[in-house]
Amino acid sequence: MPMKFRHMTSLDEARNTTKKMLDSLDFSNTESVVRINSVSSGLMEEDLQTVLQARNPPTTLMLPKVDSTQELDLFADVLYTTVQSNVHLKNYKPNLISMIESARGLLDLDDVLERGVELSDNDGPFTLEAVTFGSDDFCADIGATRTTEGDELLYARQKIIVSAKAYQLQVIDMVHIDYKNLESLKLVAEKAAEMGFTGKQVIHPSQIAVVQSAFTPSEAKIRWATELTQAFHEHQKSGKGAFTFRGSMIDMPLLLQAKNITNLYEMIDNKKEGPK
Repeated sequence: MPMKFRHMTSLDEARNTTKKMLDSLDFSNTESVVRINSVSSGLMEEDLQTVLQARNPPTTLMLPKVDSTQELDLFADVLYTTVQSNVHLKNYKPNLISMIESARGLLDLDDVLERGVELSDNDGPFTLEAVTFGSDDFCADIGATRTTEGDELLYARQKIIVSAKAYQLQVIDMVHIDYKNLESLKLVAEKAAEMGFTGKQVIHPSQIAVVQSAFTPSEAKIRWATELTQAFHEHQKSGKGAFTFRGSMIDMPLLLQAKNITNLYEMIDNKKEGPK
């Protein structure tokens, strides 16, 4: 088991502070996400026991360094036991974000996601919602040099996107380490959105607006997608075959792109409005 050089008193303080913040902050229509320690650290169980004592437990848990289905199963067992032992957690089933941070985790990713979805669908203690890429630990694991551009991580990022989308999960891109350079953040965030990522991690409040803008469809894209979808439905009523829209031949992949844009916009719009 990997050694963790952390002062236990500081760790206890962090746990209690997290629990206190969950109960004192107003998250409104924003999800509260708590990143606990990995299964291999030996600290995960106590993290859950303390954090889940909060009157307002987190809506989402983030589990780092998931390298195998065995670790996911162990996490599920500990979470189930913790929830069952707390009366105030009745019907509590948090979302789960799984983090990929090693070569082994990347190789076993499909098995991990398949197991996560299986647990989610079969009355498991969580609902697997997303996959996140921990780029710095991954670079350290494979001996790569981390760069601002991230070319050394292109394969891993593409692999994570494909695997996550195969299981209809959200996929969150790596952090931008040059956090003061918002112009470069804008470029890499827009590129991540083009690649298929549905979000990006941030490490400073100044990055939030830039990332949100990059992953929000433009008004022109929303208009194109909405009108294309409407034109398709009207065309279906006519019973004719292929059709053109704005001078382009339309096929099913293009229609799917349009639906993805409108679905994303609706999801963002609902988040802004909050629960009804």
